[in-house]
Amino acid sequence: MIGRLIRSFSTFSATLLFFGCILLGVMIKQGVFPQILLPSQDYDYVLEKGLKKGMHVKGELFYSLGSFASKESYTQYENSRTPSKTNGYYYLIPVGEGGMAGVYIRKDDLDAMEQLTDETYDYLTGGSFPETSIHFDGVAVKMNANLKGLESAFREQLEYMGYTKSEIEELLSSYSDGECLVLYGPADMTVIYVMIAVTFILIFTGIILILRNYKKEA
Repeated sequence: MIGRLIRSFSTFSATLLFFGCILLGVMIKQGVFPQILLPSQDYDYVLEKGLKKGMHVKGELFYSLGSFASKESYTQYENSRTPSKTNGYYYLIPVGEGGMAGVYIRKDDLDAMEQLTDETYDYLTGGSFPETSIHFDGVAVKMNANLKGLESAFREQLEYMGYTKSEIEELLSSYSDGECLVLYGPADMTVIYVMIAVTFILIFTGIILILRNYKKEA
C-alpha cells in the first residue's frame, strides 16, 4: 500500500502540494489564518470586552494614544545593515475598560492616525468626540510574534505614560489574558483572500491527482 501511494505522486502533483503547504505555513506563521475567516468583532466590542489572541477585528478605530514603535526594512551591506525605509508604525489603543493594546498602521494611514491621536487627547481633556476614524481589518497576535522587541517598546511606553510595572501586568491580565497583543492585518484584504483561495486550490488539486493515480495503481 505504501509503495503504491508513493508511486501515485507525480512531479506535478508533488509540486502543487509543496507550494500549497508553503503558502499555508506562511499564513499560519503570520497569525492571520485561519483566524481571518472567523466572524469579526468591531472596535466597540473590543472596548467593551477586551482583546483576545486570534480575535478577528474589523471596522473603524476611533481612539489612538500615540505611536510607540516603527517597522523598518533593511538594506544589507557586507559587514552591516542600515534601515532603508519605514513600512509602518505601531500605535497604542485602549481595549476593555482600562486595558491597552497595539495596532499596526501603514504609512498610507499615518497622517489620519496622527490626526486621530490629537483628537483623542483633546477628547480626554474635555473636547469633542474624535471625528477621524481609521478602517482596520485584521487579527490580534502576540507582539513579539509580529515583531521582535515590540513588546519591550510597548511596556516602556506604558511606563513612560506613568503606569507602574504592577499596573501594566494588571491591565494586561484583565483585558488580554496577560499577553501583549497587537492588531495586525494585510495591507489589502483582497490579497490574503486570494492567497487562501490559491493555497487550497493547489493543495486540493494535488490531492485529487494523487488519488486518481492511486486508483490507477490499484
